[in-house]
Parts: sequence; structure tokens; C-alpha cells
Amino acid sequence: MHLAILALILTLNTVLPVSQMPETISLKFERKVVQNNSTEIVKGIAYYKAPHRVFIEVQQPLKQIMIVEKDVLTIYYPVENKAFHIKSKGPIPMPFIQAILSAMKDDYGLSEAGYNLTKTEKKGNILYTYWDPPKEHKKKMGRFILGTENGLLNYAEALDPKGKTVIKSFYQKHIEFNGKHFPLEARSEIIEGSKRTEEYVTYSDVKFNVSLPQEVVSFRLPDSVQVKEIEW
Repeated sequence: MHLAILALILTLNTVLPVSQMPETISLKFERKVVQNNSTEIVKGIAYYKAPHRVFIEVQQPLKQIMIVEKDVLTIYYPVENKAFHIKSKGPIPMPFIQAILSAMKDDYGLSEAGYNLTKTEKKGNILYTYWDPPKEHKKKMGRFILGTENGLLNYAEALDPKGKTVIKSFYQKHIEFNGKHFPLEARSEIIEGSKRTEEYVTYSDVKFNVSLPQEVVSFRLPDSVQVKEIEW
């Protein structure tokens, strides 16, 4: 698993005060991945219901439904009439939604997840904070760097235990909810050895505390679907 993803999973265990946490979220997303001169674009809609349920309807490049509920991930392909039911040993990150929830936490959940603030510095208008991982994770994970300007996150960088950068992310176009801000656009550079991948994520039509469609709330797989069980 990618080191940056491991770092993200740690932040999942932090808890926001109920007064700050939206009960529901709906949004549209577009994710573009560029690697080796090939481009893949994924578009769809994501719905969140507190505390840990996400329903994602992928509309492009294929029809797909993903449901995350704590440690269970269901992936359904309606055209092929098949599905995968994946049981994980720990909480599964909530695609697209987790980035918003993390941005609503003080210091993005790092201190609550056990990270230690070891350094701060100002470069121009940007304040950089440097965070070291908990002792029990130092063999797998390295330092985290956050860059903020006027209180808004615009940069994040994850390093491996040897101090090499594994991912850099740049953020812009923030919106506000309950005094917290999160970006609608993110550009990431992912480095794995000699392989480099660029990822662009854009959110639109973001809504908080709205009624979710009934077909989302009460969704269940059709009885005719072939389901493969997987332990992860």
C-alpha cells in the first residue's frame, strides 16, 4: 500500500465534534490520472452519511457503484451483473469524501493521529509545518509537511522513512463549512521509484446536510447479482 495512503488512514481515526461534522454530503467529482503518456478520467457522484457510509456512483468510463461502510467495501457492476464484497481488517478510507472530512479537523487530524509537530517556518506568505509520525509507524511512514496561506491548505507532502518524497499535493479554490475550509481542486504528483503519476481531482456541486436520494439510502444489490467475497 502506498505510504501516503497509510498516512491518510491514520487520520481516519480522529473524531470531529458532532457540531462541526456534516450529517450528509453530496458532490460531483472528476479524477484525472496521467501516467506514461496515457490519461484516465473518472467522473461520478458521491454521497456521504455520517458516521461512515459512502455511496459512489461512477458514471465514466464505466458504470460502477461503490459502497463503503466502516470495514466493508462493496463494488457493483450493474452492466455485468456482478459484485465484490470486500472485508478489511481495518477502516476503509472513504473515497473523495475523506479529503473533505480531514480538512475540517484542526491540523487536519495529524496531532490527534499521533503525529508530532517538530518544525514551523514561513516562506513568503506560506506557513509550513513539519510533522513526524508516531514511533510505532516510523518504519513504514515518514514526515508529513503542510503548507497554509491565510489559514487555507495549499500544499501537502508525504515522505518515506528515508526522507524521500512519495507524494506532493497542491490545493486551490476553497469553500467554507462551519468555519472550516477545504479545496475544490487538488493536483498531486505521486512518485514510486522511477515511476511518476499525476492526479487531478475536482469537486463541484458540493452540498451539506441535504436529504439523500432514497435509492442511495436504501440501496441493496439485486438478488440476481453474482457476489464474490474477499478478505483483505
